[in-house]
Amino acid sequence: MNPMNLYITVVVAGMALTLVVGQILYRSGRAFLEDVFDDRDKAVAVNRLLSVLFHLVLLGLLAVISGVDVPVEGALRIVVTKLGIVLLLLGAAHGATMALLGRLRTRRHARGLAEELAAQAEQTRYRRATDTYYESITGN
Repeated sequence: MNPMNLYITVVVAGMALTLVVGQILYRSGRAFLEDVFDDRDKAVAVNRLLSVLFHLVLLGLLAVISGVDVPVEGALRIVVTKLGIVLLLLGAAHGATMALLGRLRTRRHARGLAEELAAQAEQTRYRRATDTYYESITGN
């Protein structure tokens, strides 16, 4: 296999893998972000921005990897080695993106819990004040 065919094979296969993983992240990320943001339009916009970032970074890495010489002999080994590097980077980027989405979701849940606890504390203070006032009026 000549060098140009090797290059094209790595680029086409790497692009296909990147696009498939990116679409999975895009579709799954929407559910995470809709849980994080109260505004659905904002969740969709953030999801789109994260998806574009993912694709740009990985396609850029693919461009670099496809042009780098690897220390192996044989056309098939070269393609497999380069695609292995692409897969490792895709896995790392996918994990980083999922960690980011998880962190956003955790922050939102923590903020919601803090707001709920504050509301409960306010209700408790109101009940105590009402009970104290009632006791002072009735003498109980």
